Amino acid sequence: MKGLLSLLAAGAAITSSGVVAQDADALIVYSSNGVRAVLQELQPEIEAAAGRRLAFDFSTSRTLTDRIAAGEPVDVAILTPALIDELIASQRVDPGSRAVFAQVGVGVGARAGTAPKSVRTLEDLRQTLLEAESVAYGASGQSRRTNETAFEALGISEEMRGKSRLTGPGEGPVRVAEGEVELVLTLVSELLREPGVQFLGPLPPQVQGYIQFAAAVGATARDPVAGRALIDFLFSPRFVTAMGAHGLAPVGR
Repeated sequence: MKGLLSLLAAGAAITSSGVVAQDADALIVYSSNGVRAVLQELQPEIEAAAGRRLAFDFSTSRTLTDRIAAGEPVDVAILTPALIDELIASQRVDPGSRAVFAQVGVGVGARAGTAPKSVRTLEDLRQTLLEAESVAYGASGQSRRTNETAFEALGISEEMRGKSRLTGPGEGPVRVAEGEVELVLTLVSELLREPGVQFLGPLPPQVQGYIQFAAAVGATARDPVAGRALIDFLFSPRFVTAMGAHGLAPVGR
């Protein structure tokens, strides 16, 4: 009976939104996968700066925006600027707290241990994509537009249609690491943190598309002061330095 009660308690600790709710005092932070690794790495320091524990929920910016728009509670949202603006328009986040803090490009990854291929030039990228048996990239998110625009610019849209594998949030690098697909195109920050994936390089400048990230305090945040302190930390020298190791570049406030 005791074991059953423990299991029930553990199950109740997960809310419908996927946020762990054992700590009712923790700030709920909905964040894009693009900055997941650096936020997790520095979580203790961010918590110290905010003066509150944090409960992160990571997914694509679009998925999280839809959930917030549907009424899920959030104390801080970290999404793309356009989607933060969408939430401002629907009065779900505080417009005065909006701050763009980082950007990252799209890169190419392959399974670790396989022969590396070049994506340095347009022709290198074109050849590498054409030779691949399968290529994974996210079904949602801004990077999909960058990838498909690159295919068009390279003149290989038709060839890529038959070998493309659209994936859910964060799935692409995992599928490459497990050998299910040959290549993955996703944010550089997601490629650098995935064990079993080798980073082949960013897309060439001519077809690169940079995705920015912005943060804002929820309109119904339980502790707006702590939320703003969290956002301030995203501009600190410590956070900026850590971002570089994850392929992210700072954007001035």
